[in-house]
Amino acid sequence: MDFFYRLLEERKRLGLSQADAAAACGVSREMWGKYERGAASPGCDVMAAFSATGADVLYILTGRREQPALEDIKTLTAAIEVIEEALAKRRATLPPAKKAEVIALAYDILKGDAQGAAKVERMLKLVA
Repeated sequence: MDFFYRLLEERKRLGLSQADAAAACGVSREMWGKYERGAASPGCDVMAAFSATGADVLYILTGRREQPALEDIKTLTAAIEVIEEALAKRRATLPPAKKAEVIALAYDILKGDAQGAAKVERMLKLVA
């Protein structure tokens, strides 16, 4: 499997159309199609933008999936625990998509922030 096929595969994994991927990366849909056919190669700026959509650029470039760092797993676990505890205290529930969004925000707050748990708690007061 080559670079161009992995680019296509990663776009599909993310549930993006060619037009969506192109728009997110600042290129035309036609250019994105050329990337996937191997008629053109995306530059670093395009790959960085694609990474921002959640694409695993390491996989696209090498064929190896990026493994999350242990610290990231701990932070994500902490984010989930804070959210679940806060929702349980309030006897509140959130639809799965909303809960995922709140967990992602909590993760961003907790990552590298010693005061993150208090900030997440304040955020949840607004949400739930």
